[in-house]
Amino acid sequence: MALALGLAAFPARAGTSRLWGADGEAWDERGRLPDFSYAGYRGGGAPLPEAPVVVNVRDFGAVGDGMTDDTDAFLAAIDAAADGAILVPAGRYLITEILRIGKSRLVLRGEGSAASGSVLYIPRSLSDVLGPAEQWSWSGGFLWVDPGAAGTALTEVTAGASRGDRTLRVAGNGTLAPGQLVSLRLTDDGTGSLGRHLHAEQSEAGDCSYMVPLVLDWPVRVAQVQDDLVELAQPLRNEVRLAWTPEIHALPALEEVGIEHLRIEFIETPRPPHNMEPGYNGIAFTNGVVDSWVRDVAIVNADSGIFTEGLVKNVTLRQIELGGRGGHHGFAVSLSSDVLVEEFVVNGSWRHALTVTHRSNGTVYARGSGDQTLSLDHHGDVPFESLFTEIGPYDYASSGSDCTRPHAGARNTYWNLDAPMQAPLLWASIQTNAIGELAAIDSMTDENEWFENVGDIEPANLYEAQLGRRICGEVFNACNRGTFDAEAGVCVQEPRKDGTPCDGEDPDEQGHACRAGECVSSDDGGGCGVAAPRKPGSLWALLIAALGLGARAAGARDGRRASSASAAPGTLR
Repeated sequence: MALALGLAAFPARAGTSRLWGADGEAWDERGRLPDFSYAGYRGGGAPLPEAPVVVNVRDFGAVGDGMTDDTDAFLAAIDAAADGAILVPAGRYLITEILRIGKSRLVLRGEGSAASGSVLYIPRSLSDVLGPAEQWSWSGGFLWVDPGAAGTALTEVTAGASRGDRTLRVAGNGTLAPGQLVSLRLTDDGTGSLGRHLHAEQSEAGDCSYMVPLVLDWPVRVAQVQDDLVELAQPLRNEVRLAWTPEIHALPALEEVGIEHLRIEFIETPRPPHNMEPGYNGIAFTNGVVDSWVRDVAIVNADSGIFTEGLVKNVTLRQIELGGRGGHHGFAVSLSSDVLVEEFVVNGSWRHALTVTHRSNGTVYARGSGDQTLSLDHHGDVPFESLFTEIGPYDYASSGSDCTRPHAGARNTYWNLDAPMQAPLLWASIQTNAIGELAAIDSMTDENEWFENVGDIEPANLYEAQLGRRICGEVFNACNRGTFDAEAGVCVQEPRKDGTPCDGEDPDEQGHACRAGECVSSDDGGGCGVAAPRKPGSLWALLIAALGLGARAAGARDGRRASSASAAPGTLR
């Protein structure tokens, strides 16, 4: 079911949201607006790496003429490579089997995603390779990254914790260490209280067989361990109650896996009926893939583009273009945490262009577009605390099996989508945040919906603003904000929009406004464009000052903006 309100935008005040302010000064870290800044590779705090080339598929017999089957050469290169990149030179490579990656620190790198670059031509489906199965409509891929291992329980949590806390008390910490990847597991006690909590105590969860009892697995890194206290690397997104038998499990994940600068082309076939897709699927990250990425990849004529499913954490999907005949799922984030999908283009007709489902949380879809309307698909089974920002054209779509309903959990947020934004009234009772130029009147409640009309909103991208605030501290003033450039790995100043009032810097500057990062009056007098210093001892401040990285990072950002636990079978529809 889709909801689209064909209404003109209601009058909107220009400026900032009451939930955030200009630089987060109005934000409550335990409030209804979640912290999305942990999404992406290494929690957003590091650039995607450039791994050295260690092998070349041509050295294993790959031809790249579009007619010779190069599958065995690719599989041999994957088997031989360690701690580096497998180079796929420009060419057209015929692939007829699944390319599985089951080791960490391995990158499959082509020489470009254009038709003249490195093309993997795949004329078969997953049904052809693995046998027909309904699940290929919602899972699996021809580039399939999976650790092939399961974690075991390490210790019990012995005290409750609140949403926003970072510390857990445990029964024993002998196996825990700083930097370790673990999973916090919560299991409903049979009363449905876990599902209600994930819906802000306002709705029951669904009752599909694989949802009873409801289990939430949340991957996270350990920051510090002291006696029976474990400090986590990021705040909890929900409460921890002893009634839910909280446990910390080992997470034998794959890390630092990349797929980049490639084009994946499937044979052109008629688009199949819904849920009868044979599985012309591009990429799948499943069952524990962490701090990994896909960048500069085009996928053509797919049934589904990219899946993340099952204990996937801190994955970045950047500069992805989906095209061709269109298909079922463009991107689908399932049973995953803190996945970042940004700077994407989805062309063609996709039944579910941008999906969140199955207890996924911390998902960010940012700065995306397409040549047709993109469905913001909320697929049921409690996806919560997701962010959609700077996206259009779009509509809201609700799908999935009836037994997964409601379609979404608490605190999903829609920030500065194409105007007029269509407020997602289906989820108004579960703390939805819709902020921008709305096709609805203001309705800002404490416990239910928050529909706030703000035209020409600053910041335009909530994820980037939260990331900058968390990492860059006080590199901002009335006419500049501090922004962390993850590609360059530095904090930079980004000028606020020209015309932003800056009177607050000085009572004598009445009538002053920002111009190119400077606070000026009508006669160009005044000035407040000097950056506030970082906190003493800041590594980023030293890097910027000593190495002159600010200008380089700003250039990198300008260039980037110019570019465009598995679910049970039958769950993702």
